[in-house]
Amino acid sequence: MDLKTFKASTMGEALTQVKSAMGADAIILHTRTFQIRQWWGLRRREMVEITAGKGVNIGARNIRRPPTADAKAFLAANAGVYSKPGAAPRNPIEGGKQIMETAGAQSAALLSISQEMNSLKSMVKDLVTQTRTRQCPQVPEDLFDYYTQLIGNEVAEELAAELIKSLKTQIRPEHLQQPDFIRERLAEQLEKLLPTAGPIVRGKKTGPHVVALIGPTGVGKTTTIAKLAANLKLRDKHRVGLITLDTYRIAAVDQLKRYADIIGAPLRVVNGVDDLREAMYAMRDVDFLLIDTAGRSPNDMLKLNELKSLLTTAEPDEVHLVLSSTSSPECLQLAINRFSDVRVDKIIFTKIDEAAHVGVVLNVLRKVNKSLSYITTGQDVPDDIEVGKSRRLAQLILGAAVKGPQSAA
Repeated sequence: MDLKTFKASTMGEALTQVKSAMGADAIILHTRTFQIRQWWGLRRREMVEITAGKGVNIGARNIRRPPTADAKAFLAANAGVYSKPGAAPRNPIEGGKQIMETAGAQSAALLSISQEMNSLKSMVKDLVTQTRTRQCPQVPEDLFDYYTQLIGNEVAEELAAELIKSLKTQIRPEHLQQPDFIRERLAEQLEKLLPTAGPIVRGKKTGPHVVALIGPTGVGKTTTIAKLAANLKLRDKHRVGLITLDTYRIAAVDQLKRYADIIGAPLRVVNGVDDLREAMYAMRDVDFLLIDTAGRSPNDMLKLNELKSLLTTAEPDEVHLVLSSTSSPECLQLAINRFSDVRVDKIIFTKIDEAAHVGVVLNVLRKVNKSLSYITTGQDVPDDIEVGKSRRLAQLILGAAVKGPQSAA
């Protein structure tokens, strides 16, 4: 009995070696694939190994295991060559070229290409991981995948590193094999960094509780104030008044007027400081007075100063900065810097349902050191608004789907 082992990068190459060295009557006894490392361990390469024999009598053996995929490929490539184990070949295939032209060999070649692609992907992943490990040596290696998940969800790198280091102190080695446990602990860490303000609450016995919404253009202030008004009026049975300072957009005024008519709340359109004083006096008997301001470009300092003057006149009890979760980090940072000079007490994040990643919410709350009051999750009035909750936000940052409101405003 003559046994030999052949190794090659692909099944086709290995079959050719078998044919060349042992002839057409060789019998495949075993096949396997394995990996070897190249480039100082950065690249993994798939290899194929075939053990073949000549003069082997396997007729009496009772082989219970089904043939492997590689063995099937070889048998398919040699269809018509072997009529039964140990028998003389019929119509032997001449040369490696004929073997490679068979359907089985071509399938083996496709398998080899797939293996090469997987090897390339693995190499790229290893390179990325090693690069980030060098850039972030403070991140524990055994938790690095969770770090990259946070980064992928737009959490700032230094904040993600802080979270993972804190997480490391809370888990034991055996917990590393329990992803649900680690995810729960990470969610708890996120909750601690996500301050929330709770819903709008009337804090005075006389006079209206005045709430103003400010922010850049296009973030959804008018729709948000309509949602707040509808919930305060219809659900909580409060007397609600509305004032809009957004006289630049006729469509916005008409939109808010329709909502005011539906819920039965008075609406005043204000053009300046004197009009604002008069409107606020006329609505002195309501429980809540909600003020919708015109969207301002963070680069328009003249308009921002005008907004600051109006807020000084209104003396609101709360000023909520409305930001869109779909905005770029640069735009969010600019808005934070500019509107903080006007006045910001709390944050509202809109369009959570449209955001690819929700990590920006965490970044903003950490930078401004303010609490989140509400998030909006769609366009429906009054439903698609939620009181900000740390647990809910942590789950969203870790990739939970936005399924709609968890709680009303």
